[in-house]
Amino acid sequence: MASGQSLPLVGRDDEQIVLTGLLDEDSARALLLRGAAGAGKSALLDMLVTEAGAAGFRTLRATGVPAESTIAYAGLHQLLHPLLALTAGMDPAHRGILDAVLGGAPHQPPSVMALGVAVLDLLALVAAKRPLLLVLDDGQWLDSPSAQVSAFVARRIGDLPLRLVVAVRDTERSGFDDAGLDELAVTPLSPAAAADLLDSRFPGLAPDLRRLTLEHASGNPLALVELPPSLTGRDGQDPRPLEQIFTDRIRALPGPERADLLRMALDGAGRRSFGTHYVPRRITTARETGLVEPVLLQFRHPLVASAVVEVASLNDRRAAHADLARLHAADPERRAMHLAAATVDPDPEVAAALEQGAGLTVRRGGAATAVQWLTRAAELNPRPRDRARLLADAAFVAGQAGLLERAETLVAAA
Repeated sequence: MASGQSLPLVGRDDEQIVLTGLLDEDSARALLLRGAAGAGKSALLDMLVTEAGAAGFRTLRATGVPAESTIAYAGLHQLLHPLLALTAGMDPAHRGILDAVLGGAPHQPPSVMALGVAVLDLLALVAAKRPLLLVLDDGQWLDSPSAQVSAFVARRIGDLPLRLVVAVRDTERSGFDDAGLDELAVTPLSPAAAADLLDSRFPGLAPDLRRLTLEHASGNPLALVELPPSLTGRDGQDPRPLEQIFTDRIRALPGPERADLLRMALDGAGRRSFGTHYVPRRITTARETGLVEPVLLQFRHPLVASAVVEVASLNDRRAAHADLARLHAADPERRAMHLAAATVDPDPEVAAALEQGAGLTVRRGGAATAVQWLTRAAELNPRPRDRARLLADAAFVAGQAGLLERAETLVAAA
């Protein structure tokens, strides 16, 4: 597979009609795309963004990444950041809520309803000048508070000149599963469409390889374009899973490149996420082999990022997290997240950093993450008295957030 080539939309006429139809409808609407990894959901979203631009829409786009799934409102910040300079005309109370959540840390976390209403106020203000398309990719990895607010907005866009489309994997739970949104299934390609896609990418493929690819790809577009090179020279052996194909390519990279890719993956870089992230310096081979896009610092597919982490040893992961903690020294929450993963032995300074990060994230609505960090701080604190205090704090936060089973466990441990 040549790097930088996105999946073509072969055999997706019906899906394209539904998506582009959203732009023509008079009433606002939200839609959930659901399909397997590699089914082409991102390609469909790319198509929709292009069509929306031609139809006069402004597009806001965010992508969930595992590395940011525990950072409260990371997804919402990524989505709304381009609009934060346009809040002057909002209701002052709504503007204050947005400024506190997305620009700092409120004294008390706002309710989903209060923040959702503030977000709707901002979107209505912006959409009054130009219709808006909101696109959330890999929604299964969106942090829980962002997913809750986005689902609230999706159910209440009413007659606003606004469209919202969310893509999720069909094998993973997401914060949109019970949101009551209309769904569009991105199913495997038909046999005829799968053959068309394969033949367009690999004309003249040997008949045996063509048959094996079609059989084992099962209509998955990413598998159709990634399997043929991996089958060459395997003498009729069954094809490896997609993850294994990417894993083999990663293992063949020079050590410095693997290290750079690991830091990208653990920091959430390379998937349209917003903010300061690790910038790789040595990824020439990764680009040449199609693991990373040739121009943008983006992984070819989320499965690549998953494979990068899988290949790395535990010590390599800890070293990468330690580097990333230093990179994010000015961001207490991101620093805490990486320190928690990097540290093995008791360390009172790390425990203090985790406690500070937990305090910030609980005020921003990330109670579950705060409980996790306070518990980890207790594990890393060498003083029994402080360990008991931190566990008690974690139990209190869990109880306030309705995580009653977790609270009872922490009370017993304290």
